[in-house]
Amino acid sequence: MAELRHGNLTRRRMLKAGTGAIALPFLGIAAPNLLAQGVSKSPTNVLDFTTNADVAKAEQEGQLVFYCHENEAGTAGIMEGFNKDFPKIKTSYVRAQTGALYNKILSERAAGRFDVDVIQLSDIAPAFDFRRKGGYEHYVSPESSAYKKDHLSEPNGYFFWTGVDPAGIAYNSEKVAVSDAPKGWKDILDPRWKGKISCKISASGLQFVQWYTLRKIYGDGYWKEFAKLQPRAFDSRVQLFDRLSKGDDMITAIGEYPAYFLFKSKGAKVEFVAPPDGLVSTPLVVGAVSRAPHPEASKLFVDWAMSKRGQAWYQSNPNLYYGSVRTDAPAMPTGVKLSDFKLLYPSDWDEYASQSATFLKEWNSMLGL
Repeated sequence: MAELRHGNLTRRRMLKAGTGAIALPFLGIAAPNLLAQGVSKSPTNVLDFTTNADVAKAEQEGQLVFYCHENEAGTAGIMEGFNKDFPKIKTSYVRAQTGALYNKILSERAAGRFDVDVIQLSDIAPAFDFRRKGGYEHYVSPESSAYKKDHLSEPNGYFFWTGVDPAGIAYNSEKVAVSDAPKGWKDILDPRWKGKISCKISASGLQFVQWYTLRKIYGDGYWKEFAKLQPRAFDSRVQLFDRLSKGDDMITAIGEYPAYFLFKSKGAKVEFVAPPDGLVSTPLVVGAVSRAPHPEASKLFVDWAMSKRGQAWYQSNPNLYYGSVRTDAPAMPTGVKLSDFKLLYPSDWDEYASQSATFLKEWNSMLGL
């Protein structure tokens, strides 16, 4: 059983943190070691994937510290998969929504603390920022050839898309008749949902993507109308679907497909709507951290996460169910692939990242923060 360590981040701190990075000097960070340039030996075959990590040294290091945006069960699930394959490496983690998590690692590094091996974020904007700050180790995995250029950092070797989290609309089928259920994104603005609709807090990378993409499609007034519904915001998709299944909310404006499938499989009276405009989607970004305390274990984890083996775990674990962007990825347990969905991403990631402060201000204002 993996050894688990949890960060002490309160919900209010996460609400206030949002997706924006605090202005901190990045103290004590040297230029990243270009590990890929220094690799002279051939990749090693381990289990059913290849790695440039020294597996024996990784097992001697004996630990992997993982920072992750995922909910509690999902983060524990990722660590369970890795620890199952490498039982000599104990795993520990800190989880929080992306904005709060990113601010946490920046604060720690500014104070000269380098405790993290690998970080997973649900928003590419802080990943770009972390790359500029020298936060990632440069390590080109031998498994990266199975990924398209769009799903790798530029240059390759800093981070990659370990999956995609798509979201549509979900509703309680006992509270909402099929004829009354929303059919598209504009339908969530109906006054009938006032006080009975949920969303996520501003620290969520997916919430930032939804705000950005729907604003592009429907204009600035879209979210002003949404605010009139007095939405309730929560940290995780589990909270959203738990409330939905109990009837505390009639619909959720950001119904993540993996969470829908999990709750539906357990008998929850929830239904999913894929709007014609597409499912708002965010990449899940993984990278090894510079000055990691367990560098070989961090490389081994990146290779495992990129491999067919790791991707199968991400796609099939019931607390994850994230669609893989590996070019040879099989279908998800639902029988569909990401390519079967129409996905909404920002068309300009740089422009998207520049809107973080505006999103934080508007979203937190809507929530009364």
